Amino acid sequence: MMEQVAAPRIGTARATARIRHVPIETVVFSGLALTTLAMLEFGLPMLSPTFQVVLLGVLVAVLGLPHGALDPLIARRAGVWRTPLGFAAFNTVYLVIVVGVVLLWLVAPVLSLVAFLIVSALHFGSDWNADRGLWLRFLAGFGLLSVPAFSHPDQVGAAYVVLAGADGAMVSDVQAGLAPLALAGLLVAAVAAMRHRPHESVEIVLTSVLALACEPLVFFLVYFCALHSFRHLRAGFAEERGGGRLPPLIVVVYTVVPILAAGALLFVIGPSGDMPEQILQVLFIGLAGLTVPHMIVVTHEKRHQKKLMALPG
Repeated sequence: MMEQVAAPRIGTARATARIRHVPIETVVFSGLALTTLAMLEFGLPMLSPTFQVVLLGVLVAVLGLPHGALDPLIARRAGVWRTPLGFAAFNTVYLVIVVGVVLLWLVAPVLSLVAFLIVSALHFGSDWNADRGLWLRFLAGFGLLSVPAFSHPDQVGAAYVVLAGADGAMVSDVQAGLAPLALAGLLVAAVAAMRHRPHESVEIVLTSVLALACEPLVFFLVYFCALHSFRHLRAGFAEERGGGRLPPLIVVVYTVVPILAAGALLFVIGPSGDMPEQILQVLFIGLAGLTVPHMIVVTHEKRHQKKLMALPG
């Protein structure tokens, strides 16, 4: 009898523990995602395309860039730099990679777009099943980036044309054709996360529904700002807890500098009737330039952590 009473209590305790360990970004993202879906369901007015681009640019600058601004701190933890000279060298290499990616995009835009999507799939897919195989994370990221091309082919195709020229539409067509595989990949990732981190399954399902139902820029805005950037920023500050004034200072500097650079570029280009397209180009090509070194830094830190864990004692 005691065992029969104890079993439900253990199950209840485990369920309660899981609820308590739901990350704050899951709650914020879920609430915002459900609100957005409700607005669609009830036919409430959505944002105009121009306002979507402007709002995305502002929110990515304010909420998205700071999580990448933690890269110098991640590099320091991984032993990439220890001294002021090392810090200067790290920043120089980082900047060279950013400029190199942007220049490559200008020379080979379609190839760069495809490479950016692949790198982004690996990066975004790591929001879930982080301790599982690379293939599983890629499936999730591939699905996340490909489903919008199936649900809103005209809008994704038009955006790719802005980013990579007329041939960019072919990339959208390929993604749309692979949509069944993309959805299957998201389903596999959701099932894999169910046992140990059910909140991730909820995130994947909501992300999939958003990608199917919402306009691509609205979907990306909600996911990137409310979940992806929020998660990485929170984790980064948790790692640097007790680090004094340096972490906040670096985040501010490394957020402000790209914003000023983007603003200066738009000023040099000058206002025109295609300002939303110019913002879209600066935003996503700039993100591509920042994503590559960010991925390099994050990957290096993970390898560094594995080496430390493998050390005896």
